[in-house]
Amino acid sequence: MSHRARTAGGAVAITLAILLSGCAGLPGFPAATDAPIAHLVEGVDCQAPNLNHDIAVQEGVPTQTDLTAEHPAAPDPGRVPTDFNPVAAYRCTFFGSLDDAQGRWSAVQVETLEGDFGALLSALAEPSDQAGPNQACTADMELVPELWLENTDGDALRAAWPRTSCGKTKPATHTALDELELTDTTLLPLVLQVTREALDANCAMSTGTPEQSLLFGGMGLQTFPDGMSDGAEPTTIPAPPAEAPSLAGVDGASVCVYTVDPHQDPDLSELNSVEGIDDLALGAMMNLQFGTFAGASTLEADAAVLLAAAASASQAPECSTDPTRFAVLWPERAGTRLDTSIQVELDGCQRLFLPGSHALVPAPELLNILQ
Repeated sequence: MSHRARTAGGAVAITLAILLSGCAGLPGFPAATDAPIAHLVEGVDCQAPNLNHDIAVQEGVPTQTDLTAEHPAAPDPGRVPTDFNPVAAYRCTFFGSLDDAQGRWSAVQVETLEGDFGALLSALAEPSDQAGPNQACTADMELVPELWLENTDGDALRAAWPRTSCGKTKPATHTALDELELTDTTLLPLVLQVTREALDANCAMSTGTPEQSLLFGGMGLQTFPDGMSDGAEPTTIPAPPAEAPSLAGVDGASVCVYTVDPHQDPDLSELNSVEGIDDLALGAMMNLQFGTFAGASTLEADAAVLLAAAASASQAPECSTDPTRFAVLWPERAGTRLDTSIQVELDGCQRLFLPGSHALVPAPELLNILQ
């Protein structure tokens, strides 16, 4: 067995204090009392493409870095054959991330469990319960790990979890798994989410174009405020203050460069009936453009001094030419990255955007450096 990894023990349940009626028809949880017999395959594979819960591939990340595409699809889960004698169980949870030389990957954690499988086989042999008339269920979102069993010959199967009448997993299976011995853990990569260059520069892989700061009064940016530590998630910049922030004393800046795909007018024909949204607002939302990470650099102190004068730059004239490239600058003062970002269109209207400000005319020297 080559694929072994660590997971959080058991299923994670996020309970909402809401009651639903007739929830036995939840997607993926049919009301049938018996699953089919599980199909045997050669070896356990927690990286199979149909197990990754539709993990998104980020814009700008090479398609060959979707490692799940290199694996065959996993079989459907089913009941354990009576003559199947497992020697190991593998509990796979799609959780967390993994950093390596290529960047940050979404990951699957897998626990390897060994011991006496009598209790587990008995628990897995229980039928699933059917829902009764007007069945009432809590609206729990249960994140259920994938469960594989493997025998001494290396044959493996994907086991079906017996379900309650509300589609939740029965506790006996979790109890039996917890009684086994955890013998091995690891973390396996799935899909590259952030390239190494973007990770090192604290750049998000995708961010809103500068024009969004005028439409919504905010920068519409994603960033990693505490750096791209393992597991960090990008955070949207909050609404800017009423006044443009001071950039006095700035002595450096990190630069994230983005490219924008050619603009195409969206088809709004099927969205005109959206209640509460008029055509103008709907068109503005559907026309939003985003940039894809293309590279990173830094501004040294002699170039960063140009940023201090940005707040006093003259207002840019009206312009409607969409950029194909823009830069997001994160000024630094004494080695500390500021919360304020500056966006500069590198072509098109070539405007500069500060929080709490109109579109401005950037200094020609700054444009030349960024180009």
